[in-house]
Amino acid sequence: MSFDAEGDIGISTYLPDNSDRVEIIDEKLISRDMDVEYRIGTDGRYAQWSGNSVSKTIFYRALVSLQGVRFDISKNLEIPKEYADELTVYLKETSAVPVNHAEIKALWAQIKPNDTSSTYDVLHAIYNYSHHKIKPLPFKGFTDSLTALRLGVASCNGKSRLFASLARLNNLPARLVGGVILNGEKKKTSHQWIEIYIEDHWVPFDPTNGHFASLPRHYVGLYRGDHSMFKRTTNINFDYAFNSKEIKIAPALYRDTATPESFIPNAATLMKELGLPLQTTYIFLLFPMCTLLITFLRNIVGVKTFGIFMPMLIAAASVYTGFFVGLLGFSMVLLLAFISHAVLGKFNILKIPRLASIITITTIVSLIGVSNIAISQNIEFGLLALFPVVIISFAVDRIHQMANESNWHDLLYSAAGTLLTLSLCYLVFSSFLLQGIFSLYPELLLTVLALQLFIGSWSGMRISEIIRFRHLMGHQKNQVLSINGRNRDLIYKHNTETLLQLATNKLETKKCLTQSGVPCPSTLSSCHSYSEVDTFLASMSGQQDFVIKPNKGARGSGILLLAEKKDNGFLSTSRKFWPKPAIKQHVEEILSGSFSQNGDEDDAYIEPMIKQHQSLKSIAPLGLCDIRLIICNGQLISAMLRVPTLKSKGKANIHLGAIGVSVDLETGLTGRSLLYGKEIQKHPDSGKLLGLVQLPFWPEINDIAIQCYISIPLGYMGVDICLDENVGPLVLEVNGRPGLEIQNINKEGIHDVALGAF
Repeated sequence: MSFDAEGDIGISTYLPDNSDRVEIIDEKLISRDMDVEYRIGTDGRYAQWSGNSVSKTIFYRALVSLQGVRFDISKNLEIPKEYADELTVYLKETSAVPVNHAEIKALWAQIKPNDTSSTYDVLHAIYNYSHHKIKPLPFKGFTDSLTALRLGVASCNGKSRLFASLARLNNLPARLVGGVILNGEKKKTSHQWIEIYIEDHWVPFDPTNGHFASLPRHYVGLYRGDHSMFKRTTNINFDYAFNSKEIKIAPALYRDTATPESFIPNAATLMKELGLPLQTTYIFLLFPMCTLLITFLRNIVGVKTFGIFMPMLIAAASVYTGFFVGLLGFSMVLLLAFISHAVLGKFNILKIPRLASIITITTIVSLIGVSNIAISQNIEFGLLALFPVVIISFAVDRIHQMANESNWHDLLYSAAGTLLTLSLCYLVFSSFLLQGIFSLYPELLLTVLALQLFIGSWSGMRISEIIRFRHLMGHQKNQVLSINGRNRDLIYKHNTETLLQLATNKLETKKCLTQSGVPCPSTLSSCHSYSEVDTFLASMSGQQDFVIKPNKGARGSGILLLAEKKDNGFLSTSRKFWPKPAIKQHVEEILSGSFSQNGDEDDAYIEPMIKQHQSLKSIAPLGLCDIRLIICNGQLISAMLRVPTLKSKGKANIHLGAIGVSVDLETGLTGRSLLYGKEIQKHPDSGKLLGLVQLPFWPEINDIAIQCYISIPLGYMGVDICLDENVGPLVLEVNGRPGLEIQNINKEGIHDVALGAF
């Protein structure tokens, strides 16, 4: 309710009350600087506000449980001759409900049934006339019985009053009921229907909407009698609206079903005592179930999302707004964060301040949106509405990186996975059944925990991997190694955290390897803080071609290949011009951790541009090929050649568009080639055949790979080696978590040979 007035004001209205059909679960009243007085009478529950003109609005919100009702009236039931004294008021005529008026009697003479003593026949005749003969008219004003009869059209109050006149004429106590039909919309119209006293029950009839001795569950009665919904001080600008939506909440959440003998009390009751709203309560109770769902989707199905638990928090916030509104809000916040990320990047804003700025921008916009929705829709979001904003702001950094890399496949795949996970989490939060189960039996959370631990100890293949490695299933001599098996049976068991951290740190890895006599590219310069950036950039002045790398990067992210000095900058291997300010920004991005595997601050370093060995230069005119070897417990078990393309922008990363070529471990001869999972024969840019190419220095490459294991004894590891035209084999990187696509490229699983090496 809203109003605008000068001086003292008074407003009163009816509120819901508990009855056979209505149970008030929770209610909240907001009326700033106004006194309120409640009264309960035979006509209903009444609230009266009084205050001054400072007040502008009154909000009343109620969470109610509703039941529909239907009565079966016996056709043999006769109309009583007498009633108790307290019912006589419902037989009297009023100015609005005349009973003995000639027109009312004349109407009854026309429509009366053969048996005027039968309660059912009389009511059926009255209902048929008021429902079918009096046409409905959406009119907000007052309509008495005679006006409805004479015009032949009426709104709900006119139809109900005519029904009451005819019922009272036949000695049937009748009273008007006013209330609201809850249909999930915002509206300003209330509704009236009629109740007839039959055998100790007030039986409802709605001649407007066609309900005979019944009432749907979405009808809420507020008052009984011929009254107005609102009373107010005159000469004020007064407005009101009813807003409703259906929320499925299990009864166990608001009814304490625990008995003195119960060992474990109702969890919802305990949380209610802490002052938590019901919606927050069941969301809290179902969080573990959603985490189990996400665990299943990621570790059993293989679904990828933007952030692990971000979809769950988005779904939790959507419970307050509705799924589609929440999804729209999520999309808009994500778009805002993405645009903010791109715009701030243009101004050379570093990663941490940029993320902080994005969070601030999205929070401000979201607060404005949430507050407007909360005020207009009277919704309490709680802190859950803000959690997704923060998480989206962090996820957008990864999304923007995918877009910059043109990695649209992973971007769309993760977007679809996020939408799927969000939808399923919303269904879990909205599940009437799950709400009740976890409220009544909170000990089932232990079962959820057990299932989560079971999934965590499962080494089988994900459904997505069955699809990914479908061509290898059932006919190769070695089983396919799954990501779960790799992590649980190899990395967790045989790769210590210390060695994994060492492998992540490329500068320390190079230092360790060179001390053991393993050939690695030299480091021309390194930068460890922002104060060293200018000195670091100055070291480039004498270089014609070089590579800038992040120390803790992965999958080729952040590597800048500069092949030729030009004007006030350099050309990359993909012929993109990089001016010095852009190079400086890129270095600062590296330092801020934009490309770091764990997101921490990083170091940048420069290596000389390695000149491709002549044997590979003909098939890969752009970028540097590298050889990936997989080692288990000191044994070489698989190898492949990764060949860059224009699509991969000169980087030898398969997920970016590089070609994977199988390599025979014994001979070093190349075999089948895959590009984006499809077998090809020739390089798409050079047109050269990729198969049957003899890799030079193959015995030396094998020895170098084993020496890497001796220097950094990771039980399961990948070693990346390139071929320099002057020096020969050089170790580019040691990987403590090498991927599994090498199985598809070699058309052979590595499960048995990997586990058999220990």
